[in-house]
Amino acid sequence: MEINTKQDSGITVISPVGRIDTSTAKNFEEGVLKIISNSSSVIISFASIDYISSAGLRVILMTGKKIASNKGHFALTDMPAKIHEVFKMSGFDKILKIYPTFAEAKASFETN
Repeated sequence: MEINTKQDSGITVISPVGRIDTSTAKNFEEGVLKIISNSSSVIISFASIDYISSAGLRVILMTGKKIASNKGHFALTDMPAKIHEVFKMSGFDKILKIYPTFAEAKASFETN
């Protein structure tokens, strides 16, 4: 698993590549924790993710809670249909902000 990051107007954009499953979730968690330690606005793009397991969902939830506890902004975007379906089936679409595009996620930060 690869984790790409960039800054866009003060927002940290995390773009994991590949699968987030039981064998990669620990590395994903460690990488994300390092990345978010200095950021209060984070968007995770799922454009290059083809699979996410419950272990990956746990990391996403933990990330959202950590950012929220610091009164930050957190959103998910660019989900392929099969990944979005996992979030819907788990109910995570009700507790996390998910946007179809990066532009919409970024705009949501500007209105909050």
